[in-house]
Amino acid sequence: MDVTSIGDINLDAITSKLKELPEKDSQRVVSDLSLSSGGCAANFAKAISKLGLETRFIGKMGDDVIGEFLRNSMEGVDLVLSKGSKSGITFAMVFEDDTRSFVTYPGSNGEFTIGDINLDLIEGKYLHVGSFFLQGLREDTKKVLDHAHGRGMSTSFDTGWDPAGWCKEDITLVREILKGVDIFFPNLKEGEAITGAKGREKVCEELLALGPQIIALKLGSEGSYIANGKERISIPPTKVDVVDTTGAGDVFDASFVYGHSKGWDLEKVGKFANAAAALSTRDYGSNGYPAPDDVNSILQ
Repeated sequence: MDVTSIGDINLDAITSKLKELPEKDSQRVVSDLSLSSGGCAANFAKAISKLGLETRFIGKMGDDVIGEFLRNSMEGVDLVLSKGSKSGITFAMVFEDDTRSFVTYPGSNGEFTIGDINLDLIEGKYLHVGSFFLQGLREDTKKVLDHAHGRGMSTSFDTGWDPAGWCKEDITLVREILKGVDIFFPNLKEGEAITGAKGREKVCEELLALGPQIIALKLGSEGSYIANGKERISIPPTKVDVVDTTGAGDVFDASFVYGHSKGWDLEKVGKFANAAAALSTRDYGSNGYPAPDDVNSILQ
C-alpha cells in the first residue's frame, strides 16, 4: 500500500440543480438523480486510487443492497470493511448557484470505532482520516494517527463540518488531535471555528501553532491557501463548468497528498490539487474523479 484512508463510507444520492428547497408539505421535481459512493474518507480513497497510488480503505457498512453498491463502486481500492447495522446514506441537494444542502443518515459509520481497526493494516507512506464528526473514532483518532507515526507514516486529517455547530468539547478534541497531524485540510469556516481567528492568514498561523506541518486551506471558488513554517502561497481557482461540487474537497485532499508523495514543491502541489478538485465537479458525486493525465492536460 501507498496510502491508508480511514473513516466514513456511504451512498450519495445527488439531485440535479434545484432553484430552491420545497416548502413544508410541498414537492419539487428534479430532472435527474445520481447515485455514487460517498463519505469523505471513501471519496479520498477512491480519488487517490484513481491517481495511481495503491490505496486501502478501512471503514464500516451494512450487509445490505447499499453496501453491495458501494463495494462495486470502489473498484481499485483495497476494502477492509467491518459489518455494521445499516449502510449510511447522504441526500445531497444541489442548487443553481452551485451551493448544496445535505441530509445524512450515518448508519454504520456512527458505530465505527478503533475496535473495528486492525492496526497492522494501516500501511503505506500516508494515513488519512476523514469526516471526523460522522464516524465513531472520536477520542481514539489521535491513537490511530500516533500509531501511523510510529510506523514512519505521514498523516493527513480533514474534520469536515461539525453538524452540532462546533461545540466547545469538539473544538478542544480537534485541537488535541492536530498535535498528531502532518497535513491538515480545513476550509476557512472550519479553520475559523477551530482557532477563533478570522481570515486565511491568521487562521493558518493559529493552526500551524497547534502542530501540523502544512495547512492546505480550501477556499472553494476562490482556490486555496497553503501554509507551512516558511511559505504562504495563494493558489487561484481552476475554472470549469460546474455540475456538482459534492466531494470536491476530498479530491483536493487526495490530489494534494498525491503531489506531496511525488516530492513536488507546495505551489505545484496546490495547483494540481485545485485542478483535480475542479475537474471532479464536472460530473455528479465521485463519478468524474480525474486521472493524472486529465489534471495535467488543463495545467499545461
